[in-house]
Amino acid sequence: MDVPMLAAWQRRQAPIRRFDIVLGTGVVLAAYVILDAGWRDALKAALVFMLGVFPLRHLLQGRSQRIAYGVWASLFALDIGIKSFLIEFYETKPDAVLIIEAIGNTTRAETVEFIRQYGPMLLQYALAAALVLGLLLLLAPDTPPSCARKPRWAVAILVLFLGLHANPTFSRANPAVFWPAQIPQYWEFAEQVESLADKRLIAEQKLSLWAPTYVGPDEHTVVVVVGKSTNRWNWQLYGYPRPTTPQLMHAARDALVFRDVISATSGTVASFRLMLTPAEIDKPLDDEAEPSVVLLAKAAGYKTFWISNQHDRFINPRYAEEADVVHLVNVGGRRGDRKLDEGLLPYYAAALRDPTPRKMIFVHLLGAHPHYELRYPDTFRYFSDGNDPVMTLMRQQNRSPWVRLQRNLYDNAMRYQDHVIARLLQDFKAQIGAGSGAFLFTADHAQEVGHTRDFAGHSLSEAGFTVPLLIWLSPPLPAAVSSALEHRPFQTDVLDWTLLELAHIRTAFDQPHLSLVSAHFVPQTRLIGGKPYAPSSRNRH
Repeated sequence: MDVPMLAAWQRRQAPIRRFDIVLGTGVVLAAYVILDAGWRDALKAALVFMLGVFPLRHLLQGRSQRIAYGVWASLFALDIGIKSFLIEFYETKPDAVLIIEAIGNTTRAETVEFIRQYGPMLLQYALAAALVLGLLLLLAPDTPPSCARKPRWAVAILVLFLGLHANPTFSRANPAVFWPAQIPQYWEFAEQVESLADKRLIAEQKLSLWAPTYVGPDEHTVVVVVGKSTNRWNWQLYGYPRPTTPQLMHAARDALVFRDVISATSGTVASFRLMLTPAEIDKPLDDEAEPSVVLLAKAAGYKTFWISNQHDRFINPRYAEEADVVHLVNVGGRRGDRKLDEGLLPYYAAALRDPTPRKMIFVHLLGAHPHYELRYPDTFRYFSDGNDPVMTLMRQQNRSPWVRLQRNLYDNAMRYQDHVIARLLQDFKAQIGAGSGAFLFTADHAQEVGHTRDFAGHSLSEAGFTVPLLIWLSPPLPAAVSSALEHRPFQTDVLDWTLLELAHIRTAFDQPHLSLVSAHFVPQTRLIGGKPYAPSSRNRH
């Protein structure tokens, strides 16, 4: 390049070269803000981007500079797209325990199922990331070799940039550091799964300290049914205007229907770990090394059954293997296939008929695990995008067609779940007769399906926690007592004490104030996302 041509090139490029870093930083800042990453995280990311570009801009040249900048820009574009999607989907940062456990507990088939379910949303954020990358590449520094300079202050900025990584806040804003740092958390979860057998031995050794003792009648049966992704706001039994639980309206008319219950967490694994062990949300324990309700029931003389329609990497190895009798119906290797919950019924009926005087039967449903439309047979397609009160309200709330579709599919799944739960309860009643027993249904967590925002899926807001809880007792409680119990505020992280109470099991560490059916019950502060929970008064329907 001769001198006149070089001078002309420099004049043309001067305005862009003078502001390329500023403009690129502005793009990064705007992208994080627009995609709901938050101002604080956006400012941190923009600072990291800017300090990283300065050395690339002034210490490299030619092809090396273009490659390095392209990699740097791509990292931020991907970071923006992935984090923004996770924030929208989970309403939490991507390094939260919920996401780590969800990834660690997910099979390849479920990943495919997830992509099918949320393809439009994934495409939206992929296009947003591509747009950001395109803008950043358009602003790429392009200093020709003949005029490349290596000023000392650029070296100083590089040293400063590297030194700032000693600050955890700064390093977490660098995608080249943040994402590799998540890998150890994933492997830690995988190691927990691998260590379950050893932890179970430790828990069994602690049974002597707990000294579980049965204090009930000679014959007693307890059934614990746990649904999946079930929001009580979508149940007719709780006032929802659609007929989603017509069979339970009849079958549960003499049951305790608890009105103010929230789940332990919005994730399956974490909820089970809290529901069935002494761990609590604000009192964490090494729950795998503590006796679960399954172990305590066995030690107190119960024959235990675990009947599940979920192929789960954590729950089944932890709790199913503690039971005396195990039936894992969903042997196809995934939760995401169309293995309907009614497949559990023959094994459940056989467990009820078992002649053992004392039985505790755990039933784990697939419930409304996304895809919602795979959770029910074609004969349960009841709801459509018509003009009923639900769809009318959702249109008034400007819910998108996709979210309205998900609400209809979800309500179909609720209607089918109603059919299965009612059948489980009716079979239990028929088998128990006038004998002694307790039937409990609740869910691991709920789902947001356009109740509070234009979204369908897991949620860390109230919509992700509002679960139903039913208890049927034989002999029944007096009507006046039942009515008072139904309005008790409760969170399922302490469900284990209610289950032990229903099973007439006493231990050396009893906490009757945490049992939902105890005369000594004391309401506890409930938490969502570490903050005290207060029920919303708005009508979600």
